[in-house]
Amino acid sequence: MTSNYPKIWQNVKLTKIKITGEMEEYASKIVGIEDDGMFLLETPLKKTQLVLLINGSIVNMVYMHENLGMYSVDLEVIEKIRDDNNIPLIRAKKVSDIRKIQRRNFFRLLTSMDIVIRKVDDVVVEKTKTVDISGGGIKLLSKQNFEVNDIVKLDFKLESKEFSFDAKVVKIDNTDIRDMKEISLQFIDILEKDRNEIIRFIFDKQREGIKKGMFSND
Repeated sequence: MTSNYPKIWQNVKLTKIKITGEMEEYASKIVGIEDDGMFLLETPLKKTQLVLLINGSIVNMVYMHENLGMYSVDLEVIEKIRDDNNIPLIRAKKVSDIRKIQRRNFFRLLTSMDIVIRKVDDVVVEKTKTVDISGGGIKLLSKQNFEVNDIVKLDFKLESKEFSFDAKVVKIDNTDIRDMKEISLQFIDILEKDRNEIIRFIFDKQREGIKKGMFSND
């Protein structure tokens, strides 16, 4: 197995293209890996119902590697089985190379959380809320007069870990809130270990949302 291979008991996200052309996402977990590129996966749930994946269908599996970032691989559903505890599983075979997900394809999580922003070399500090976050940057609400290419300092917390980054303003949009704008920011010189922690947080939250039916297509 290569160094970028997923691990047993790792949470993953499965994506399938529906007949309508829509993309549907499901949360799953790897419960076994065989030498011939075969994976045993938990049968995913959609709003507490087991998802039926037809034998021969192709799904894309996305997973987070602790040190190397996010990867995806295409799998063909081979069969549905049950383990010794009668838990329904999917046996799926790797049918593509493992691909690293590039920065431009970072998943973006809509989330409102506390964040502090100030311009570099400025004493004005603003406590505000985020709109979304990805491994490449963050969008937040602000009443300050920013311009594109301004450099700012960001301080925020994801669960119990605190982060402090420099970021560049890349886009400014008006909102329906008086004097409030949406500021899109790109992280500058972020360490890969910090980026991976942010991606892992996003991945976990998306998985929770998928299991609750929040991110699934009807």
